[in-house]
Amino acid sequence: MSEPLAAGQSKGTVPSRPRKNRGDALRAVERKSSAPSGLLTIQDVAGYTKVSYWTARGWIESGKLPVLRLPGRLIRIRPAALERFLETECRG
Repeated sequence: MSEPLAAGQSKGTVPSRPRKNRGDALRAVERKSSAPSGLLTIQDVAGYTKVSYWTARGWIESGKLPVLRLPGRLIRIRPAALERFLETECRG
């Protein structure tokens, strides 16, 4: 048998709520992006140049790789700017 509950107490059962998938929300934001198509993300640059995200981000922060800063803290890179950067930095 169960003991009577004191005032303000419950049996401890809480209905479960469906979890939101954070990835779905992020993809929705990307689909609604105001960025013109054909621009690259930092992840795109990192993948293309085979470096880490943080290395590509360092090129941007140091001013070596010019970017477009869009509303919503979006950073995009023109493909031509990446090509110029690679020509000057990797002329080995």
